[in-house]
Amino acid sequence: MSITESIELLKAYNGPLGLTLHKGASEKLINKVESTYGITLPADFKTFYRFTDGFETVEDIFNMIPLTEIIENRTRQVNEPLYIAEYMIYSDMWQLEIEPKDCNDYKIIVDANYNKLVLTTSLAEFISRFLKAGVFEVNGLYDWRDEVERQPIYPTKLKSTEPLLTVFYHSLRYGLISQKEVIDWADGIVMHDNEPETFFIELSLSRDINELISLLNSVRVPEDAHVARAILGLLYHRLSAGAINADKAISIMDKYKCWNMLTSFEKVHIYNFTDEIWLADPIIHEIELTQEILNFLINYKELEIENYKNWVGISYRIEYLITEEEKKQIADNAAGKRKVELKLLLISVFVYGLALVSFIVLITSYIVGKHSVSSGKFWSDLHQLSSLYIFFFVSYYALVSGYWLLKKAITGFKKVLR
Repeated sequence: MSITESIELLKAYNGPLGLTLHKGASEKLINKVESTYGITLPADFKTFYRFTDGFETVEDIFNMIPLTEIIENRTRQVNEPLYIAEYMIYSDMWQLEIEPKDCNDYKIIVDANYNKLVLTTSLAEFISRFLKAGVFEVNGLYDWRDEVERQPIYPTKLKSTEPLLTVFYHSLRYGLISQKEVIDWADGIVMHDNEPETFFIELSLSRDINELISLLNSVRVPEDAHVARAILGLLYHRLSAGAINADKAISIMDKYKCWNMLTSFEKVHIYNFTDEIWLADPIIHEIELTQEILNFLINYKELEIENYKNWVGISYRIEYLITEEEKKQIADNAAGKRKVELKLLLISVFVYGLALVSFIVLITSYIVGKHSVSSGKFWSDLHQLSSLYIFFFVSYYALVSGYWLLKKAITGFKKVLR
């Protein structure tokens, strides 16, 4: 595919990414990028930027970076690579590397697990791949990265697996995974890599679960939000597959104490489940409880052992979606609260207004009855109704006030006893 064909794809695009094309860049701006980085841009990059000075998307918050921003990146940091695309406000970046002797000989590169992976030597292919499947979808940019990384020239490095090994450590201790699963995973690396690191060989040869946990403990990293969410993802898959039950899932949530780095929405749900009432209440049905937990854990369905290299990006996306949902929920709750407050205000106005009217009627009917012997049945009935309402009104507020005073007295008495 040529860059001209990919530009036609951009023009015709009406898919789910929410694509916004910027106005084409001027020759002056293109020249400024070249002088700032001391390079000559490849011909197809110049063609692309003349058509559109980058683009942005709503889905996955992916952007082809505008030239002005590319210049600013180098201005802020002298050794900054030439990044051409970014996802989730620079959570992930794709860079351009140009051969000095031939500007049209270039590579589009992404960092992955401490390796620099060459995705393609064609901007047209990069754009086409993104337009077809975005960042996260099947055959999208992350799938592409994984395809390249699985090639034998890119080994698995211990540093890149530390978050997964940390999840293994906790999961073995809590009975969420088996010794065999961890050893099989290590065996796969030993068989795949030409020169596997010593640690993977030791892991593969572990004789018992205690030795395995000890080895994992030596390399585990401090827990962060991504590790915590990965454990929740593993919980979802094991619970939905029937490998563990609801009580076991709650017990694991209770034992793992590193939920503080998650959003308030996530923490509230987890602490609600780990409250003793869930475990102690015999009325709660096992199936209903399991479904309640799965309804929460489904947020983490994407996080699997097999895609641990993508955990950070997936975790950021989950956090973004949960935060947006939390904001919506807060707004809805605030709107609901205002409606309730308005209803209470109207009820209060009605109750107090009726009490005032009843009091006025009571006085009026009393005066009419006193000065007129034949005041009639109407005034008599009105007088009785008003008297009855005033009686209930005063009685209710007397009881409420009495309860409040009694409660305050008991609280004060308890303080004195202490």
